Amino acid sequence: MQITAPALQALRTAYNSMFKRGQSTAKPKLLLLATRVTSSTKTETYGFLGAMPIFRKWLGEKRWKALAERAYQLINDAYEATTGIHKHQLADDNLGIFPAIFEGWGQEATLWPDRVLTIALQQGHLTACFDNQNFFDAAHPTYDAAGSTYSNTNTAGQVEPWFLVDLSKPLKPLIWQEREAPHFWMITDPQDSKVADTGMFGCYAEARGAAGYTMPFLAYRSTATPNAANFVAARDAMAAYKDENGDPRGITATHIVYGVSTRAAIEDLIKKQNLAGGESNVHWNSVECVFAERLA
Repeated sequence: MQITAPALQALRTAYNSMFKRGQSTAKPKLLLLATRVTSSTKTETYGFLGAMPIFRKWLGEKRWKALAERAYQLINDAYEATTGIHKHQLADDNLGIFPAIFEGWGQEATLWPDRVLTIALQQGHLTACFDNQNFFDAAHPTYDAAGSTYSNTNTAGQVEPWFLVDLSKPLKPLIWQEREAPHFWMITDPQDSKVADTGMFGCYAEARGAAGYTMPFLAYRSTATPNAANFVAARDAMAAYKDENGDPRGITATHIVYGVSTRAAIEDLIKKQNLAGGESNVHWNSVECVFAERLA
C-alpha cells in the first residue's frame, strides 16, 4: 500500500464504517434504568419536584399544593479511547485484524453508558443525590412536618449488592446525560507531526456524558443474602413509601438488577416456577431480571 492522503482517507472511511457497525450490534443493559437527557452545556441543573397532587373528592375549597423545587447538578465528563496504526503496517498491508478491532471498538462505544451507569449503581451508597443524602441511604427526608425519613438500603449482609427498581414511572431512578455521542476519527495526513515523531497514524474515539440520580424511592439497594425473606422485605419497603402528605407513593418493584456473585441465588428465586419440594414459587416472574455482569 502506498501511504498517500487519499489511501488514508479511504482507510478512515472503512474503519469508521466498522466502528458504526459495531455500535449498531451492541445491546446495552442498564440504559433502561435511566431517564435519558441530551445535554447542551458542561453542567446541567435539574429541578426536582415534590410529590404531585393526587385526586381527591372536591369538598369545599380546592386544596392547593405547592410544587417544591430542589436543584441537582450533573457535570459532563470527557471520555476517550486511542490507538494507532504504524506506517510500516500500512506499507506492508499488515491490516487484516484491524476491521474487527474497530468493530469491537464501536461495540464498546455503545456500551459506554452501561459502564458509567454501573459505576453510578456501585457508588450510589457513597454519592449524594438531590436531597443531600447518599442516593442509597437510611435517612432520606420525607419533607413532612414531622421531619420523618425513609430508607432505601439494607446493609445487614455482606454479599455483592443487588437492586430492586421501579421502572413503571416516566422518571427512572438514574439519569443518563449525553453531551457528545461517541464518534471516531483518524489522522490521515502523512506529514502530521505525530506521524513524523512516532510513525503512528492515530485513531481516536471521544465522547462526553455523565450518570446521576433522580428520586431515591425508585430504587432499593441490598447487601443481604438474596433469599425470599430479604426480597420480600426490600419489595415491601418500597411499596410502603409515603410522600410528605402521608399518601402512598405507589412504588412497585418491577426489576431486580444483580451481578455474577448473586446470579444463581436470584435466578433461582425469580425464574424457577417451582421450589425444590415441588410447591409453587410465589415469586416466580414477580419482577424482571437484569443480569449486569459488570456489577461483580
